[in-house]
Amino acid sequence: MPFRRVAEHLRTQNWAAVAIDFVIVVVGVYIGLQANDWKQQKLERESDQRALALFVDELDVMMVEASDDLNTVTANLEALALGTEIALNCDASMEERRRLATAIANTLVWRIPDIRPSGLAEIGNSGTLHRLGNPELSRAVGTLNQEIKGMSDSTDLIGPQFDRAWAMLLPYLELSAPIQLERSGRRLARQHPSEYMSLAPHASLCNAQEFLLGLSLLTDYYDSSVYSFDAWLRGLRTAHELAASEMK
Repeated sequence: MPFRRVAEHLRTQNWAAVAIDFVIVVVGVYIGLQANDWKQQKLERESDQRALALFVDELDVMMVEASDDLNTVTANLEALALGTEIALNCDASMEERRRLATAIANTLVWRIPDIRPSGLAEIGNSGTLHRLGNPELSRAVGTLNQEIKGMSDSTDLIGPQFDRAWAMLLPYLELSAPIQLERSGRRLARQHPSEYMSLAPHASLCNAQEFLLGLSLLTDYYDSSVYSFDAWLRGLRTAHELAASEMK
């Protein structure tokens, strides 16, 4: 044993041998510590790669869904934008009236991004971001977390703002079931409002100023309150690009 040899050399006052033994012990301890550090760093690199892989995989799924949601919300806004023209046309066809009723009904179904939280939590809580030392990736992850919080706040607080618009529209709608705001995410609403909502006879709403004002207010509220899938999709793409560049 090295320490036994050191004790023996001290008793015999063999200082040269003591010095050599001391160097051997120090070098051995240093090598052992370095080996442990290398092993720990290897384990952390493997953990970071797993966290990145999970994060990127979930971003892939969320980007596809966000793109689909963006197309749906954009189409709804375009349909609402045509609503005024249809409402002003006293000779509007049944198909045009049906499209307008569907566009109005669609504002009752809020599409909410379906968050895959596992990868986002793993990359944030495991120390991966700190070890990677990529400030742009850290900012991108922070932006996603802020977007998620903003989404939750908007869906909880915006509902009452629809009341005035719907108070103006209801006299011109025929309902076979109570109106209910649906927050559907990727899940289908229990019953889409277009299944129980239709326009009143066109003669009653043609050029009706209250209906036109209600439609304008509803469009403005929908445009400002529905979650910004455009910003959400940009944030997902930025985070995906940065995270994928860190994968080995």
